[in-house]
Amino acid sequence: QNKEFVCRGHDYERLEAFQQRMLNEFPHAIAMQHANQPDETIFQAEAQYLQIYAVTPIPENQEVLQRDGIPDNIKSFYKVNHIWRFRYDRPFHKGTKDKENEFKSLWVERTTLILVQSLPGISRWFEVEKREVVEMSPLENAIEVLENKNQQLRTLISQCQTRQMQNINPLTMCLNGVIDAAVNGGVARYQEAFFIKEYILNHPEDGEKITRLRELMLEQV
Repeated sequence: QNKEFVCRGHDYERLEAFQQRMLNEFPHAIAMQHANQPDETIFQAEAQYLQIYAVTPIPENQEVLQRDGIPDNIKSFYKVNHIWRFRYDRPFHKGTKDKENEFKSLWVERTTLILVQSLPGISRWFEVEKREVVEMSPLENAIEVLENKNQQLRTLISQCQTRQMQNINPLTMCLNGVIDAAVNGGVARYQEAFFIKEYILNHPEDGEKITRLRELMLEQV
């Protein structure tokens, strides 16, 4: 009925298993293979469609998550409980795509879904009351990626220091990915994209964000 819900799957349930479970419940439904907003023909169609994709919870208690000295198991609880808002990111390229450095034109369309009630509740799913869509620039995207990576490093280091982690492989792997970023070139690509004179002159409004990106790089080092 053209409604949208966020559902909490079973523990350790893969997205494919959840999709199959929903299709078993709605045997006549046609599964949509993308997460883009459906067009009007789908909304007006006589047939039944199901569009299923993964969303990321946006914790309400940021203060708890960022405060030092709070045990990780408490932080883990607040990351996935009492959640009203969820988000879905769709990367896309604007303008000319640089084959040498794709970060220069990599924008993110961020859709935030706001529920009528927080999850988990008396039910495992609640209806979406409101959706908001914003576009994040390549620079804003770079800042968020670095913030998340720095937070991940801090958490892993803390777990090692408090002897919560018996095996230090997760930290070693994370450090390898940061120091020798084999997949996408790491922070060097951000420097090439946003610290060059041409970008700074063409985007005078981004001065504070460029400073923020530089601070995050130093913090990571």
